[in-house]
Amino acid sequence: MKRFSGAIVFLLGLLLIFGAASWAGNDEAVKALMDARTAVKPAPLPSAMVPDLSTEKAYAIQKSLAKAILAKGDRVSGFKAGLTSEAGQKKFGMDKPLLGPLFKSGELAPAAAVDPKQFNRLFIETEIGYVVGRKISEPVKDVDALKTMISEVFPAVELPDIRFADMKNLKGTDLVCDAVGCAQYIVGKKVPVSAVDVSQVTVTLNLDGKEVNQGKAADAMGDQWKALLWLVNGAVSEGWTLEPGHILITGAMGNMIPGKPGSYEGNWGPLGKLSWSVK
Repeated sequence: MKRFSGAIVFLLGLLLIFGAASWAGNDEAVKALMDARTAVKPAPLPSAMVPDLSTEKAYAIQKSLAKAILAKGDRVSGFKAGLTSEAGQKKFGMDKPLLGPLFKSGELAPAAAVDPKQFNRLFIETEIGYVVGRKISEPVKDVDALKTMISEVFPAVELPDIRFADMKNLKGTDLVCDAVGCAQYIVGKKVPVSAVDVSQVTVTLNLDGKEVNQGKAADAMGDQWKALLWLVNGAVSEGWTLEPGHILITGAMGNMIPGKPGSYEGNWGPLGKLSWSVK
């Protein structure tokens, strides 16, 4: 019996040691990500600092990172989906899309002049954005129910920043930790959601008058409303509450492209046009 009790004590000790090491790794990862955001410098991969970085652990780190950002006076303005194509998921070793918070400090108006010096690696994604019409704190049953909770839709541009030094070994869980690369985003003119069939929207992006990207609504999980439902329920499952006025962006239409200097114009057809520049 004494041997048995001793073995239990030994095992509990090991669990405490490994648990403490894991939390230390979490704290180290959050600090490294905050430092990278503040100083605009590359961060080490969280997967290199946290043993067995699972998706669950990655979202816990993301939540801690968000708390650190909010503690500096920022606020959550909405949520984003990432890796909404199967090809993107496969590339980063994931079997489903990713989600992360957006922050108010990153919001830009149309005609914005984007400063690449504020990014480690500036990328551009053309997307569709939605405005939450009422509080959502429980999972939404289906698309029909979701449609009653969305008030407006708009053309959106996300300007993610991939802040990691080691791009070769970058995993989807690393992206999750850093709020899926959220940095800045441009919000276009909002229209009532009933005014546009978002599933039929396509976008063409020009740089200095030359086409550099095309995309369609179905690029995000095959269907915009399906992607939006996944994002809403995913955010709720991670403990977030969606408030009226929060914005939701559902993933890239077409490709994620490098943010080269020049003048950009995106045309979303019935959603209108959106222009901006990169210095």
